[in-house]
Amino acid sequence: MRWLYKYVLFLALFLCFWCTLRAQEKEETTYEDDDVLKSSQLAIRDVFISGNKITKEYIIAREVPLKKGEKYSISSILANIPQARENLINTGLFIDATVDFTNWMNDSLDIVVDVKERWYFFPVPYFKPVDRNFNVWIKEYDASLSRVNYGLKLIANNVSGRNDKLNIWLITGYSRQVVLNYTAPNFDKSLKNGISLDFLFSQNKELNYITSNNKQQFYKNDKEFVTDRLRFGMGYSYRTGYIRRHNVKLSYNIVRINDSIFNRNPEYFGNQAKKVNYPELSYQYQHFNLNYIPYPTKGFLWDINFMKRGISRDLNVWEFSGKAGKYWEVAPKYFFSMLTLGNVKLPFDQPFFNRQLMGYNDLFLRGLENYVVDGVAGGLTKATFSREIWSPKLKTGLRSRSYGVIPFKFYFKVYGDAGYAYSKKTPGINSLNNKLLYSGGAGLDIISIYDAIIFLEYSFNQLGEKGLFLQARLGF
Repeated sequence: MRWLYKYVLFLALFLCFWCTLRAQEKEETTYEDDDVLKSSQLAIRDVFISGNKITKEYIIAREVPLKKGEKYSISSILANIPQARENLINTGLFIDATVDFTNWMNDSLDIVVDVKERWYFFPVPYFKPVDRNFNVWIKEYDASLSRVNYGLKLIANNVSGRNDKLNIWLITGYSRQVVLNYTAPNFDKSLKNGISLDFLFSQNKELNYITSNNKQQFYKNDKEFVTDRLRFGMGYSYRTGYIRRHNVKLSYNIVRINDSIFNRNPEYFGNQAKKVNYPELSYQYQHFNLNYIPYPTKGFLWDINFMKRGISRDLNVWEFSGKAGKYWEVAPKYFFSMLTLGNVKLPFDQPFFNRQLMGYNDLFLRGLENYVVDGVAGGLTKATFSREIWSPKLKTGLRSRSYGVIPFKFYFKVYGDAGYAYSKKTPGINSLNNKLLYSGGAGLDIISIYDAIIFLEYSFNQLGEKGLFLQARLGF
């Protein structure tokens, strides 16, 4: 109970400090709100685009709200110039982009857009532990190389200059995986409709067959594969405006387990099944009004998902999940964010195969990375206060417009998380189901090009545990 009191006190102090900053005198009303600037109209004579060698000009122009031949108020032009840069950066196509106006004469001007393109084609050697995160791999398996997958990932972004992506993964080692995926988000002339095609085949000699003591329990067979999966899928996307996207995906899946897994958990798939064939239909709505999607510091987001998996008694689940976040710059270089995630699976009686919840993907508490919590309903809230403390630029010595200088940003942060996971079935000994979970801590985030982010976090949790946790993300 004393940990709960400490956590509440931590959050109270945290929120009081934030409210104090928010209560400070705001800057003067920005120039975009000036009545004269609102009423004065200017025509856009032309939009000049430079720096693009692969990306089509109309793909870049699509992200710029200011269009050739149209008239806008001066305040609208001044507001849309930084918005255009954010749109371009959030495509994931560019290391940097600048947008400005020039040649202002009488009642017209030109817009200039200059971009620095990324490298789009990567034959990437693949080496990755199979565990959920580095902490589990190091702490529980002593960083064993036997628990590593290796191979080659052929990543081709912006294949045709239209922000389309082709992925070919050939992975072996601890498991085998072949992945073919193609996504074309700007498939038609309107640049609103997109398609995707997907194929996956995987085999694994180890499988998490149950959760006990709030940790995944695995069965491994060095001589044969204990599970395999085959998936064919296709998708359709529709983009409205600059920040709203609709995505629909349909796939057919075949998943099998062997007798060893079945004997250890006959309810892995439910209904005494060792193999399931099922269709899966999902719909996603994204509304991202963020300055930088991989690491936002200003703006808000909505991400809503509906999924139907299976249509027979052997496998049947309706899943509803969502994410909402708000990000504030409360003072120059000081930021505060609140992120909430939730998930519900119906009906509540689900086999183990459908009960993964807390500890997977984004649905985890900082400080509880070593644990998982199965469930059919749950959610969490993450509160973070951060300060940008350093923004160096590393000179590489390369004679490259894009890579002569590599920028970095360092953020110090403090945070607090709280969550809950409900499970109707709790096989094994699991103490974290059906109760309030909470954690907190402080850390350092390091941001660089290609959406590369390193999270170094020293966290504590309600179990009285504390320690250093490492996470890393790379945007290709």
